Amino acid sequence: MRVLFVTNVFPPAYTGGAEVANYHTLRGLIRRGVTCELLFVNNRMPRTSEDWYELDGIPVHRVDFFTRRRTAISDVLDPRVYRTMRAELKRFQPDVVHMQNMSGATLAPYAACRAAGVPVVNTLHDLWLLCPNNMLLRQDFTQCDPYSNHAACYRRYDFWGNVPQRRRVFAALTANVKVFISPSQAVIERHVEAGYARDRFRMVRLGFEQTPLAEVTHPGAQRVIAEAPGQHVITYAGGGIEIKGARVLLAAIPLLLKQDPLLHVVVAGGGEAALLEEFRTIDPRVSLLGWVPFDEMQAVYAASDLTLSPSIWHENSPVVILQSHQVGTPVVASNIGGVPELVEPERTGYLFAPGDAAALAQQVARHFAKAPHERRAMRRSCVESVRTQWSLDQHLDQHLAIYHQVTA
Repeated sequence: MRVLFVTNVFPPAYTGGAEVANYHTLRGLIRRGVTCELLFVNNRMPRTSEDWYELDGIPVHRVDFFTRRRTAISDVLDPRVYRTMRAELKRFQPDVVHMQNMSGATLAPYAACRAAGVPVVNTLHDLWLLCPNNMLLRQDFTQCDPYSNHAACYRRYDFWGNVPQRRRVFAALTANVKVFISPSQAVIERHVEAGYARDRFRMVRLGFEQTPLAEVTHPGAQRVIAEAPGQHVITYAGGGIEIKGARVLLAAIPLLLKQDPLLHVVVAGGGEAALLEEFRTIDPRVSLLGWVPFDEMQAVYAASDLTLSPSIWHENSPVVILQSHQVGTPVVASNIGGVPELVEPERTGYLFAPGDAAALAQQVARHFAKAPHERRAMRRSCVESVRTQWSLDQHLDQHLAIYHQVTA
């Protein structure tokens, strides 16, 4: 079996949750004897360039294109990406192509696969088929009307392909996708509500390899881990990103610190400078780490008592939750999107209403009010949930079954 993965970004260039999940899938498939390569193509780069590299045994072909003036049309179909994809298909001769996040890659790879007659599967990490900002989110943080004209869309991050009749255009250009894979049932339901046939979707939970914690080289992370004993450490990896709940956490921090003198709040990740500055100056008990290598974040989660995931948008299957559970750290998370499928209240974490800073603080206090043996039992439950429900072997078995189905 030869599988070509296609995405618009991949480590080490960027390591969001989708990229971390993609990394684990690729490594697992290669160890299973599947011949895999990854095409990392993006038409929003500062310059045009091409590179080949290998990341932990994963062969990566990176192709960057500079676009002088982005338009809705250039976001949807880029002829340079189409030619690159056709050449990649001719060179690698895949049995199946597995698309991932595609905003910077445009939909040209789908057209190239259709022309070449190569079957396609597609993992959906968000709602890009339905909405130009991938989130069904308005500027006032309410959920979009499924058939709105997107005039009120939230536009501060990825906003792309806002062409007339966008949903119909995107549905037509991805009509050759044999199977859409979703890590959550919630994302499947949003697409079915929008008119997609339910039988085109398969829910495949994310899977993660059980590996020893990486050596930590990041100075801030080293300090957090060294000072963790004797403190109540809560970690938030969304940095200064508003949709990840940065403002919610900023509003909650005074409440959190007032109710617990042992509390230490750790903030990792980049984002908006103004929000990061607020974190930097709000209180000495808040540590701002900046960017931390994704493999080193595991050690930070392991040293923490809780991980926070206060997102305000329709999250799919946040990798931060699964990475935290993998090392035994419960999560306090917004009750939105696919998150309730990952967090079992009082067993592997706590849920609260999205945007409610007081409720977030209340759930953190609830955790530290538990006896130490109860908190240890929750840590064991987190590890057990990953081993039984989100194992890499189950994840890979389901992928291989889908590949065989679409190539039969």
